[in-house]
Amino acid sequence: MAQVNLNLKDIESLNTGRDLPYVLQDVAGVVSFSDAGNGIGYTNMRIRGSDITRINVTVNGIPMNDAESHGVFWVNTPDLMSSTNAIQLQKGLGTSTNGSGAFGATLGLNTLGAKEQGGRVTMGLGSYGTQRATVEANTGQAKSGFWLNTRLSTITSNGYVDRASSDLQSYYLSGGFTGGDHSVEIVRFGGGERTYQAWYGIDSTTMYGGAYDAAPTTNSAGAIYDDNWNVLGSYEDQVDNYGQQHTQLHYRFDNLLGGALNAAIHHTAGAGYYEEYNQGYGFADFGISPYYNSTGDTVAYGDIATRKWLDNDFYGATASWMTSAKGNTFILGGGAHRYEGGHFGQVIWANNPNVDALSQNYYSGDALKDDANIYAKWSKKLSKMMFYGDVQYRFVQHSSTGGSATGPANFDRTFNFINPKAGLTYSLKGKQVLGAYLGLGHKEPNRTDLQNAEFANDIKAEQMLDLEMNYRNSSENWDLDVNIYRQQYQNQLVLTGSLDAQGYPIRANTGLSFRQGLEVAGRYDFTKELQFSANLALSQNQNVDWIGGTSSLVQGNTTIAFSPAVVGGGRLTYEKKGFEASLWNQFIGKQYLSNDGLEMQTLPAYHLVNARVSYTWN
Repeated sequence: MAQVNLNLKDIESLNTGRDLPYVLQDVAGVVSFSDAGNGIGYTNMRIRGSDITRINVTVNGIPMNDAESHGVFWVNTPDLMSSTNAIQLQKGLGTSTNGSGAFGATLGLNTLGAKEQGGRVTMGLGSYGTQRATVEANTGQAKSGFWLNTRLSTITSNGYVDRASSDLQSYYLSGGFTGGDHSVEIVRFGGGERTYQAWYGIDSTTMYGGAYDAAPTTNSAGAIYDDNWNVLGSYEDQVDNYGQQHTQLHYRFDNLLGGALNAAIHHTAGAGYYEEYNQGYGFADFGISPYYNSTGDTVAYGDIATRKWLDNDFYGATASWMTSAKGNTFILGGGAHRYEGGHFGQVIWANNPNVDALSQNYYSGDALKDDANIYAKWSKKLSKMMFYGDVQYRFVQHSSTGGSATGPANFDRTFNFINPKAGLTYSLKGKQVLGAYLGLGHKEPNRTDLQNAEFANDIKAEQMLDLEMNYRNSSENWDLDVNIYRQQYQNQLVLTGSLDAQGYPIRANTGLSFRQGLEVAGRYDFTKELQFSANLALSQNQNVDWIGGTSSLVQGNTTIAFSPAVVGGGRLTYEKKGFEASLWNQFIGKQYLSNDGLEMQTLPAYHLVNARVSYTWN
């Protein structure tokens, strides 16, 4: 399978305070982007056209994807890269692990273990008022076997987009003990964020009518209009305000029945809201009675400020046992997790005397999701060949009662999945390696899919058959990685082009669809100090006999939305005695904004160039 590994040195070189999507920009087929436009605040990425809801993310083997939306919100744990030792990215289905089903990739971060003794202060300044400060202090592992790691971080930015400011804080604390066959470590990390909303995007008239070229940083979020819809100003508190705290306890025993046991328990607590100014809305939509003005007329519309809250807990346990003998390696593992989420909307102000500020809830709902899995993995090493295979059983039950910002949210669905995978590698002359992989995976719909469906029971789980072939070769000063793949989908959930009552995209099952492509990545060291790396991803991403969300007609094969056919980039780096300078560029091909294949609904190809200079004092 296609796999990318980043060690501590790689991460430190790429870590500028921006989130993980920007650390992975050099990986073939990765497209990173952010609401604010400069990689601070809300950031996201797509791999082979698949967004973060299809990328299974774990930290120390603990799931990070939100149980309901399937997304990962890096803004809630800013500067996590400063505490990360290693990153592994497996494209496609990958191998079985804990968390939601991986359709785009499996991404694992490792922060465990004693870090090098000492302290570090990292200061950074960047464009658009970006500032970063990180303080770390680590004891190293003492002779007694104990260690302690600490970090505090703050990141602020004005953002490229108007008013897209970010005020982020985070911390990381871990301590542990290793003695004999046992090791134990407790990890606590989290953060808080206050970001001005910049996720609204722009309409087609602004994009193609010339207004965008004249004012490319325009942000409609929080805009306040006069009676003729001219912008008078903006609402100061159109912000997202959220905090998230992660706690993990890990235990390892290296001598259990001839194998090694790894076990963990975890808890994630999150709470926060995003605030909105709603101008000219009907009071009835927010559970507010109309009022009579001084002339006796009924007033049913007005301006309303709301907060949409989420208060949730996610907790569970994981375990795995591994043993090896005579070239065979066997792993048995699994996990069980529960998510409890409270959703409610609060009216905090309205130009209506019938409103009791801060006590007027206009919707309230509760969600519960149980997710459990068990898997077995086996690999066999021969002289030049290695076979491997695994099979996973996964159980999911997701229910919701009450309301939401878009209306009722009542559903109860159960899913049972069997996910088998197999592969082999063959070593040729020198360091050449050939590999092949075949896997079948399933993924359940998310909360929005079930909530927006006319009948929640009609939404089907997605299925993907993933075929990968890989060639790798390397020497002391260069390496090359070539991968070809075919991902065949049944009932893939894709964007219909329609929006719900809050303006969020609606997804629906499509019949057949596929992604296939070629990925090439390489590195060449001209000298010890000067290095060049490049990557290219060519792909075809198609819906088969697409029936559009805005039309009931079969439109034939269309391109899957947000899936560029060409993504390529390169980086030139010079490093000597603590000084480092790099020049990075990336080309991203045209992207369709819907699945209807309409040229008028496209994002043109674009080219990015970034330059960076840094110096490290020891």
